[in-house]
Amino acid sequence: MCPLLAESADADEDDDLAPDRAAAEVIDTMALNLSKHVFPTVFEFASLSSQSANPKFREASVTALGVVSEGCLELMKDKLESVLHIVLGALRDPEQMVRGAASFALGQFAEHLQPEIVSHYGSVLPCILNALEDASDEVKVNITKASMYYANHISTTV
Repeated sequence: MCPLLAESADADEDDDLAPDRAAAEVIDTMALNLSKHVFPTVFEFASLSSQSANPKFREASVTALGVVSEGCLELMKDKLESVLHIVLGALRDPEQMVRGAASFALGQFAEHLQPEIVSHYGSVLPCILNALEDASDEVKVNITKASMYYANHISTTV
């Protein structure tokens, strides 16, 4: 299912029927109901695909991690350092679509992986600040949302 996240939709295809959109919905539903079976596969896919020469697979790797963050939160917390390594690296990708997906994933983490993600502020906050200066409006919007979630949780834990 994860490789379908790298499939592009046809221009005339309805967004809800796009392979990447449908795959994301299926993966999300599976993560909410079968997290212990879903997370190992998604993590393996993300680890391998984040190094792909194909930017669609790099994008899919971080999209998959963002999509499963709610359903697989307990399992992700145990691998948070490795997961963050993938996503924070993708925030520096030369391709805008990869940075956009990484900023989405970081927003999902800031929302769902609390309070554990706060302990990674030393690596996360500099990346958020850098991403706020990204040329892409999509990245800026997503990273602004992530920073708001992050700031809200920092203020409640301090």
